[in-house]
Amino acid sequence: MIKPEDAEFHFNKDSHWQWVETIALPFHVPGTTVSGIVYFMARPMLGVCMCDISLHDRITDLWEEQLYIDNQQHLPCPKSLLSFSLPNGLTVEASDPTRSYKVKYEGIDDTRFELEFVALHEPYDLNDPEMDPMAAKRTNPAWDTSWSGHFDVTYRITGELIARGKRYKVDCVDTGDRSWGPRPERDNSSVIWWHASFDEALTVHFFTGHDIATTDAMGPHISGYVMEHGKTYGIVSSKGRQDYRKAVPMGGELEVTDVRGKTFAMTYSAINSNYWAPYPSNTYLQAFMRVNCDGRLGYGVQQMGLSRAYLTRHRDAIRARY
Repeated sequence: MIKPEDAEFHFNKDSHWQWVETIALPFHVPGTTVSGIVYFMARPMLGVCMCDISLHDRITDLWEEQLYIDNQQHLPCPKSLLSFSLPNGLTVEASDPTRSYKVKYEGIDDTRFELEFVALHEPYDLNDPEMDPMAAKRTNPAWDTSWSGHFDVTYRITGELIARGKRYKVDCVDTGDRSWGPRPERDNSSVIWWHASFDEALTVHFFTGHDIATTDAMGPHISGYVMEHGKTYGIVSSKGRQDYRKAVPMGGELEVTDVRGKTFAMTYSAINSNYWAPYPSNTYLQAFMRVNCDGRLGYGVQQMGLSRAYLTRHRDAIRARY
C-alpha cells in the first residue's frame, strides 16, 4: 500500500551506493503530435541526480531530431522530493504527496511550462498483492531491484507549454510513475511500460517483458491495471505484438484481461517515436501512440527499456529482423 510518505526519499545510511529514486511525469498536447516528459533520477548515496526534459513531435531515429531536449547529468541531488528546484530550471512540488504535483520549468530557446498533475485514483502499488494480482506470484521485484518500490498514477494534467516560442494549452490524461531501489547500469532486463487513456473514464496501463531480438510478441506479463471511473483493477493477463521501424515501435495490437474478467482489445500506432536515453546505459524506445479500443480513441506512451548491453549483444539479430 502506497502512503503519502512514499513521495519522499526512501534511502538510508546503509543503502547500496547504486540506490536510485525516480519520478516520471509524461504529458501531451491534445490535437497535436507533441508529447513531453519530465524524468528525474537521483542517486542520493552519491549526492547527484539526472534530469531529462524532452518534447517529442515526430517519428525519427534520432533523439536530437525531436522538438526539444534538455538532458543534464550529475546535477546536485535535492534534500527532499516533496519540494525541490534544480539548476536546469525545473521546480517540482508534491502539493498532495503521491496524489498531486505542480511542475514548473524555465528552459532555453524560449521553452518553458507550468503544469499541474492531479491523480484520478489511488496510487497503484505493483508490489502489493492486495492491489496487484501478479504480486503474490513473485519472489523478487517486478522488473529488477530498481523497482523494489514502485507505484503508478494516472493524472489529469493541465497548464501551459511554450515550446520554441509556440504556445500550447495542455489539458490531457496521462500516466506517470515513481520508483526506488538499487539500480545497476549494466544489462538491465527488457521491459515494455505501456499506457493509453480514453479521457478520464478509462486507462489501460501495464508492464510486459519483450525479447525484441527474437520475436515481435509481447510477454511474459508482469503487472498493470485498468482504471475505470476512478477505480483500479489489476490486470491478470496480457498478450500482443508490435511492428517496428528498425527497432522503434510503430504500432501493434494487444489484449488485456483484468481481475473482473473484463477484456480490452486495442490496436495502436505511433504518432511520434525515437530512441530516448535519459541516462546513458539504457535506451528507451519511446513512442507516443494513438489507440483504438472498441471504437474509442485514446492516447498514451510506450517505453521499451533495453540496456545497451542487450542491444549490442543482439545487434545482428535485431538488424536482420527489423
